[in-house]
Amino acid sequence: MCRSRFLPLVALILTSAAVNAQSTSSTNPNQDASLRNFVQRAVQFLDSAQLQQRQQAEKALIDRGPKVLDLLPTDLEPYSSEVRTRLDRIRQKLYEDVAIQTASGSLVSLTGTFRLHDVLQELEQQTGNLIVTSREFGNTLELDLEKVPFHQALDQILDQSGLEPEPYFAPHPNQILIKPALAGAVARTNQADYTGPFRIAVVKVNSSKDLRFPNASACTLTLHVGWEPRVRPLYLTMTAEKLKAVDDAGNEITPLIDGEKTLNVEGTAPLVELEIPFTLPRTTARQLQTVTGTISAMVPGRKEHFEFSKLEASSSFPKQQRRAGVTVTVQSVRQTDQQTIVELDIHYRDAGNAFESHRGWTNRNLVYLTRDGNKLALKPRRETIAQKKQAVTYRYTFDTQAELARMTFNYHTPALLLNKEVEFELNAIPLP
Repeated sequence: MCRSRFLPLVALILTSAAVNAQSTSSTNPNQDASLRNFVQRAVQFLDSAQLQQRQQAEKALIDRGPKVLDLLPTDLEPYSSEVRTRLDRIRQKLYEDVAIQTASGSLVSLTGTFRLHDVLQELEQQTGNLIVTSREFGNTLELDLEKVPFHQALDQILDQSGLEPEPYFAPHPNQILIKPALAGAVARTNQADYTGPFRIAVVKVNSSKDLRFPNASACTLTLHVGWEPRVRPLYLTMTAEKLKAVDDAGNEITPLIDGEKTLNVEGTAPLVELEIPFTLPRTTARQLQTVTGTISAMVPGRKEHFEFSKLEASSSFPKQQRRAGVTVTVQSVRQTDQQTIVELDIHYRDAGNAFESHRGWTNRNLVYLTRDGNKLALKPRRETIAQKKQAVTYRYTFDTQAELARMTFNYHTPALLLNKEVEFELNAIPLP
């Protein structure tokens, strides 16, 4: 077949398969099979002798979006270097899309009359954020929400229902627990800045005058920095140079912090509390007209599952797998009396400050052994044996001595780490 006739045929095969995968109803059991068939065909054309065919196949896979990620081959040994390179580019682009979507924040559209129970279910379906209640509530709500940020929509719903979040006692870290609002609590609507997946609000203002040490006098703002539970940043920092406050007469109030301030996100609550001291405003000031600043957030992308088998073959180490911005390497596996010890290296192309000693986010990465597909050891002891700017090496000790030939080492970690600058502006903050 000549090239001029073959190229359109390739495009037709890929386009037809893509349309079939896209148009099949989500309730149709053939949808997964159609998409899988499309991915298999496209991957074959990544190794075509024709450059244009390889380009068409790569573009077709990227156009299908993140749903093809789980269907792309993970064992790349049988493939040529050309296919490996193109698969790496495809994964990189799709993982970046997922990370950007995650950091952009969810939008809610909901118009009509609803029971509270149905509203919470709809919020979960639209955003992936699970909201649970302390008890059953029979509220009926009138809503008119069109592409409203998640936290802004939730504030309106809670205000209508006479409810408020209880951030510290949710059954699971990835949930929001709501309960009846305390008597006298002000409405949450219009009290915060909604930026991407974040909600930032001033919840308290304290002014203190030290008669012995006047320079120690301060006006301290307490901020709540919250995020959508589905996001859970790896760390948050704020720098003094980007922080500014102005009173209602236009006078600038100086922040009394230096350098970078780290916000502790290691707990289970989907928010942190931050105290920022400023110089005392003039006695004539009645409010802070604006408070602006920037929070740097390291947001994880989609988590990937890395599997390493054939652990008995010492000559095969190190074993390495790469997905988008992360490379996971099993340096060695050895067994002692009733123990299996795995040394693992995690390297990110751009980790920022993610591996500083006070960052505990890797504790949340799942790590376990399986034997014949069944989980064997779930809670190994971990020791840090090396740490660099972009990488860390751990030694995991499992209390098992099952046969290595039948075991698989499993590790889950984000494929990308995305740094997001969160700019906020808070207005009309009353002074004591």
